[in-house]
Amino acid sequence: MLFEKIEKGAKDIVFVYTTCGSLEEARSIGLSAVDEKLAISADYWFINSIYPWKNVIQELGQCMLMFTTQKYLSDKLFKHIEVEHSYNVPMIARSSNLITNQEYFLWVENTLSNNDKYITREEADIIEKRNKAESGYERLK
Repeated sequence: MLFEKIEKGAKDIVFVYTTCGSLEEARSIGLSAVDEKLAISADYWFINSIYPWKNVIQELGQCMLMFTTQKYLSDKLFKHIEVEHSYNVPMIARSSNLITNQEYFLWVENTLSNNDKYITREEADIIEKRNKAESGYERLK
């Protein structure tokens, strides 16, 4: 794989992080953001957190939710997270990415700029079965 540095700009790949109260919430926010093409991916995992809330030290399990997106989409993604989030004061942070390989950068750019709606894995399987059935029918003609 050829490595090429991509010039900095509005389409830079950035990471947006937030914490969620449950796996279901992280999945829901992640899925809606990817479906609305605000992010190319959403990764989530369990974490243990320690922080003060109303002067009381809290120690609890949460889910970290990390989005990969383009810089110019990050403000819209922030707003999306704020609307969908259950916390009164959600932590939402953006982190820059210094270098991205060209193939991944181009895939992100092409996928997020494409206006086609995504389909589910189940819908893709149905289409594939239909195409196979139709191609078999055509061979019989």
